[in-house]
Amino acid sequence: MAANRTSTSVRTPLPHELREERRQAGRTQREVADEMDWSESKIYRIEKGEVGISTTDLKALLSYYRVTDEDRISYLIRMRRAGREAGPPGS
Repeated sequence: MAANRTSTSVRTPLPHELREERRQAGRTQREVADEMDWSESKIYRIEKGEVGISTTDLKALLSYYRVTDEDRISYLIRMRRAGREAGPPGS
């Protein structure tokens, strides 16, 4: 059944990774939204893989989560780019 799912979160684990980074940082979606000056629904949709995230926003988010490992940051940026190149869900 999972093979029929076409969401971005299936193609790339970036949404899951970002949710885990937020949890490790001890932040709620509301706290992140307030700090980033985004809506809480934007955080929710990013973490569900319903919308993408720009490289600039990704870097700012990782900075807020205090992710400092350059290899980890590069890995997540590559994941974002891979998801973008895969095209929109259902393509």
